[in-house]
Amino acid sequence: MIEAQARVAQDELAGLDPQIAQVARDLDVVNADIAALQAKSDARRTLHDRLEREAFRLAAMPSDKVPTDLSSAQREALDDLLSLQSGLLDAQTKLTERADLLATLKSSVGAKQAQLARLRDRARSLASAAAAGDTEAKAAQVGVLTALAQDASNAQTALAQLVASAMVRDGESGAWSLPVRGVVTQPFGPTSLELEPPATYGGVSYAHFHGAIDIAASLGTPVTAASDGVVAFVGHLPDGAMIVLIAHPGGYVSEYAHLDDTFALPPVKTGQAVKAGQVIGFIGLTGITTGAHVHFAVLKDGAAIDPLSLLSKS
Repeated sequence: MIEAQARVAQDELAGLDPQIAQVARDLDVVNADIAALQAKSDARRTLHDRLEREAFRLAAMPSDKVPTDLSSAQREALDDLLSLQSGLLDAQTKLTERADLLATLKSSVGAKQAQLARLRDRARSLASAAAAGDTEAKAAQVGVLTALAQDASNAQTALAQLVASAMVRDGESGAWSLPVRGVVTQPFGPTSLELEPPATYGGVSYAHFHGAIDIAASLGTPVTAASDGVVAFVGHLPDGAMIVLIAHPGGYVSEYAHLDDTFALPPVKTGQAVKAGQVIGFIGLTGITTGAHVHFAVLKDGAAIDPLSLLSKS
């Protein structure tokens, strides 16, 4: 699993590098355009010609207040100035978009680099222990499993904090559906998988509990919002998993994890309202995962519930 994840992360990093380089070049071009437009605008403002001054005065007026009986020279000066201002606004909007894109790509690179560092350390530990004999190898395997479990625990802690800040208790929750069509490879509930954290459910404590359902699908398959809500978080957990959290009325929060993070920009942003069935991400292999799937969890007032129980009520 470690070798496979390292190969995937390395390939994804290689794909992100040219994207970052291209966006950086785009930013340079946009900044140059803005500088040229701003210089032209500043030059206009230093002119003392009456026609130029009149154009600036008209440009500051609401469009429905601009006189209709302008001379051709006045209209030409006004149109030229408005075109200049529009170009500057468009360039500044593009600059913001490019800057957001660059920040997103760098976040993905940082998460993958951290994940690769962890994977390489664990691979080296296993390799050196294997060369030392069976006893050392088994001890190293236990150590790696412990580290993986700690990663999962750290991710759960971060997730709990995000969920607590995302809950919206007003209103009634709408209808629910599955976020992707596929095979449920791991159901909700107690499990023997040691990477899953301990949990108490229904008054019973379990050593390992899977508080979600895993739905397998091909890489790149669109993942949709399971119900109407507002995006509360888009980003990476400490274990490298790319997730989207959606807050729903009634204290519900849905989580979509292991999403792909090599696309230029996520389909949704924090604070964006989404409708059931709207694409919010794509199936990926981020975080601790043994295959392409979405980890789909629903929490009610901070406690995990079986997502399938909501489908029968919708």
